[in-house]
Amino acid sequence: MYALVLLTSAGLAAVTTGLPYFHVGALDLGIPIQGFGMIVAAGLILGAIPLRRYAEWHGVSDDHIRGVLTWLLVTGFLGAHLFDVVAYQWDKIGEEAMAKPAGWWFLPSGMWPSNWPLVLRIWDGISSYGGFIGGAIGFWLYVWWKRLPVRLFADVTIVGLLPAFSIGRIGCTVVSDHVGAAVDAGRWYAFLAMDYPRNFAHLGEIYPGTSEFIRAWNLGLVEFLYLVPVNIVVLWLAFRPAHRKGDGFVDRLPAGLVTVLTGILYAPVRFFLDFLRPEDTDPRYFGLTFAQWSSILAFGGAAYVASRIFKTGAPAEPVTRTAREAQERLRIVLREDEEATKKQASDRKEAAAREAEHKKAEIARLRAERDREDAELEAAERARAAAEAGKGESKASTAAGNEPGTEDEAPAPGKEQAAPGAKPPSKSKKR
Repeated sequence: MYALVLLTSAGLAAVTTGLPYFHVGALDLGIPIQGFGMIVAAGLILGAIPLRRYAEWHGVSDDHIRGVLTWLLVTGFLGAHLFDVVAYQWDKIGEEAMAKPAGWWFLPSGMWPSNWPLVLRIWDGISSYGGFIGGAIGFWLYVWWKRLPVRLFADVTIVGLLPAFSIGRIGCTVVSDHVGAAVDAGRWYAFLAMDYPRNFAHLGEIYPGTSEFIRAWNLGLVEFLYLVPVNIVVLWLAFRPAHRKGDGFVDRLPAGLVTVLTGILYAPVRFFLDFLRPEDTDPRYFGLTFAQWSSILAFGGAAYVASRIFKTGAPAEPVTRTAREAQERLRIVLREDEEATKKQASDRKEAAAREAEHKKAEIARLRAERDREDAELEAAERARAAAEAGKGESKASTAAGNEPGTEDEAPAPGKEQAAPGAKPPSKSKKR
């Protein structure tokens, strides 16, 4: 398998013959924004596509997809920088950076991001194996915390991590941060190397001479070319159609095998490529680089886990036969959910309209009832006022009829009116 992958890499590398040296720089805004960083970000975005597709095919929820990605990225980037500081920049830990802040910076110059201590400048140097180790720690903590199937989630992670890491090696290529040993231009494999300016990096010091260029390995490019067929093999194995078993489906390979296969394919090649790295950029520890020791551990661990998987492993159970069918089913479910959401919104809108109409009718009814009651009260008041007015006129008329000196009952002149109950006076006789 290694021979097939290496031959494929050589064929792909043939198209790069004669490429001139090029370098993508950085835009310094305190935290340098590098072309490398933009390519890594693109790799993460693109790597998330097969990761999510594989996870949804195996019924993993969105919460767990987001959770494992978050833990993996945070701990991966922290581990990448911390291990780079320990393994490659240990002698720079005590150095103080004296970068000039931007004109708009109003805080002390020591707080300018480029002047932070090296350990805190997470953009200032990363190690791929440090990222693997940090990401593995974050991955294990998350699946342990959530009690998730480790082997299935390892495969979910690797189908996104491998493409993302491979695209990141494009970033290493364009910034030439992995320049290796010089190459004899007469060798058959010299077409894999690049022509660097003599004063670039370490080349002029290690290889004295008078030529303008030195042909040397661009190890980022070499590793990327090797990773292309590795991606093809791993993703093909991961996304092969599942077998039907009873009413469901099972994968063709035991869960976790795709992950350990990736480690078995990557670690040996990385081990041998590091022999092409100069000692001033990649110091040796007992004769090997940090990445070489990590490759030995990664290969041994992957081989051991692979043996365990072959003995006790079981395939995962996807929800459909293929990932495409899962995506189609998911789109149907999402469309139905969207339609249900729209219907619920429409129903709520109609219910709100009905409620508004009901309230409007109720208000109109209450207003009419109030107007009717007001009219009744007003009519009653008018009737009561009219009755009181008629009663007042009757009393006035009666009182007027009982007053003395009226025309009908006035006494004759010269006569006095007898008091009630008095006897009339007696007539006297004349003598």
